[in-house]
Amino acid sequence: MRIATAFSTRLAIRQLRHIGLRLFGTFSGICVAIVLVFAQAGFMNALVGSALNLPRALQADLFITGPQFETMAYSPPWFARTLLDKAHAVPGVADARPFYAIISQARNPDDGTAMSARFIAFEPNRPVLDLPEMTQALPLLKLPDTALLDSRSRRKFIPIIESLENGEEQRLYLQSPAATLAPEMRVIGLYGLGPDFTIDGSFIFSDLNYYRLFQVPLDRLSLGLLTIEPGADLKSVRDAVAAALGDRAKVFTHAEFVAGERDYFIFQTPIGIILGFGLAVGVFIGIVFVMQALYSIIDMNISEYAVLRAMGYRDLFFIALVLQIALLIGVGAFIPSLGITSLIYSLVGDATKLRFTLSLDIVGLVFLAMIIMGSVAVLFAARKLRRNNPLDLFG
Repeated sequence: MRIATAFSTRLAIRQLRHIGLRLFGTFSGICVAIVLVFAQAGFMNALVGSALNLPRALQADLFITGPQFETMAYSPPWFARTLLDKAHAVPGVADARPFYAIISQARNPDDGTAMSARFIAFEPNRPVLDLPEMTQALPLLKLPDTALLDSRSRRKFIPIIESLENGEEQRLYLQSPAATLAPEMRVIGLYGLGPDFTIDGSFIFSDLNYYRLFQVPLDRLSLGLLTIEPGADLKSVRDAVAAALGDRAKVFTHAEFVAGERDYFIFQTPIGIILGFGLAVGVFIGIVFVMQALYSIIDMNISEYAVLRAMGYRDLFFIALVLQIALLIGVGAFIPSLGITSLIYSLVGDATKLRFTLSLDIVGLVFLAMIIMGSVAVLFAARKLRRNNPLDLFG
């Protein structure tokens, strides 16, 4: 068995060497398919990663939301602050902090165009975000009408970011539906969070400045953030809070909240569904090109297979041979595809300000997809090999 396997490996390598550049077009097609899968996986990872920037940065054990809450991608529906106070009274809850978020627009100081952004706020004495740059600037947020801008915001915000990096304060007008005149905010510093697929940038305010600028009552919360007492059972406290609030609010653990955001973007947004289909299309294209390569090799070497069949080699040997050819082609195409993908990730990441990382998880996922391409193609090629019985050549 080992001798037959070693022989099939040597034969697979020799046949590929013999064919050489004649398979260049097919080989290029396989590279394109692998790069396409890499691109779709990268876009999906960037989509999910960007959507989770804010949820992951929030410091809380439990999250309270309104009963109609679906995602942080839009302005979350508010719920009454009295519910947060009621949750704070539940045994096992150590602290309860309010959190505010709204999607709105600021005017570009250069041309007056609207810039969409997420505006988030909390009590400066009780910070809720794990962002070192923000922590250093918290005292400044207590000043009237002050805000911090995300340093990783997209292109429209770059002139403002550059001015802030040079120590120049920026004044921006907000488009507030509750205000007769456009309120003005003073952008005095930066922090790092990152945009997502729907929002170009974000600002941080104190809760008082949030009320002053947007005229949103502070008893209308976007989220309630709970910290449980040391040693308390997380799920038991969650269930107790949920029972206390009833159907007037939803309660999640941090892990459940993050998972809900991830699932929403993957399964309920058009872009998530499109990227999922794109991943499947890339795998299908790869199967077609690998299958075409295997068919060509079988046709070119059918007489050699006839001799081997006459010498007593069985179907298992030929399946192993075709499988090894497929793997050699796949691995050969995978290596240059990595380099091409790295360049694409760099270019797209710079353009979108999203994190495109060629992580081991993505490499492993695409390598698995490549193995699936080869395996499915081998199944079809093996059927062709059986239908085109090499013994017929001796008839």
